Amino acid sequence: MPAVDARANDAATIGSWHGVRIEIAPRDAVSVSVAVACAGVFSRETGRAGPVGGLGNLNAALGGAIVRLRADGIFRAESCEVLTLSAPAPPIQASTVLAIGLGDPDAWTPAIMRSAVAAAVRETLRIDAAPAAFAPSLLDSGLDPDRLAGTPEAMLAGLFDALPRDRPQPEALARWVFCVGAVHFDAMVLTFRAAYDRLVAS
Repeated sequence: MPAVDARANDAATIGSWHGVRIEIAPRDAVSVSVAVACAGVFSRETGRAGPVGGLGNLNAALGGAIVRLRADGIFRAESCEVLTLSAPAPPIQASTVLAIGLGDPDAWTPAIMRSAVAAAVRETLRIDAAPAAFAPSLLDSGLDPDRLAGTPEAMLAGLFDALPRDRPQPEALARWVFCVGAVHFDAMVLTFRAAYDRLVAS
């Protein structure tokens, strides 16, 4: 694979899977320029009153809808539960937002993230909208960074799960972006690239 230098719209290309180009971007679900922006949401935050960072930005841009709907029990954020919010107003760049449930943060594992990404991909294919992005929102919800080992590989595996080898995919989904934030972006690109290489080789 070439060195990490392929960037468009501040994203780095990691590779491709069945015609879908996989990118990593220093963005969140508000600022990423895609048709569908997906964000992981826990059933509650850990050690704080509400989400911060990119997920906090998304909740604020939606007028507090994610936290409010969760508190009202309309969206419980159970593992792989999907909440679709259509035609969000600026500053959100996407035309559709998908909140993807991650369940209770105390029970979270990378395997749950794998399932959540797969759910996001399948819903994106179902509504026939593309390109799309996924923001995991783990640190935004208070998850301990020490618990995140294996997450990039789990996220990529979830994408691969939803784009199986034996089923042709619609041409519309040609680009999938994982939002990782701007902090240590280059290191995250290398981590995702290594995870991609392992999965492709397996």
